[in-house]
Amino acid sequence: MMKDDIAALCVDQLAEILRIPKDEVDVNAKFARLGLDSAMTVYLLMELEDRLNLELDGETLEDYPTIAELSAHLAEKTKAGAKQAG
Repeated sequence: MMKDDIAALCVDQLAEILRIPKDEVDVNAKFARLGLDSAMTVYLLMELEDRLNLELDGETLEDYPTIAELSAHLAEKTKAGAKQAG
C-alpha cells in the first residue's frame, strides 16, 4: 500500500473514531492535538494492523506523531514486508 493510501485510511479511521468530518483531520497535526486518548490510540493501532496486515507496538504513534509521518513509516514497513514475503 502506498503512503497516500495509508494516509487516507488513517484519515478515515480517525474521522470515525473522533466522530468528525474527514476534512477536519489535519494530516500534519499531532495525534494528541487531534484529541486522541489512549483507548482511541489502541483502537486506531488495531484497525491499522488489521487493514495493513502489520504488527505495531504501542510506541508507534509516539515515534510517528502525525498521519503524514505515520503513513510514510507504514508504507515503508508494508513494502519491506512484501519483499520478505516475495
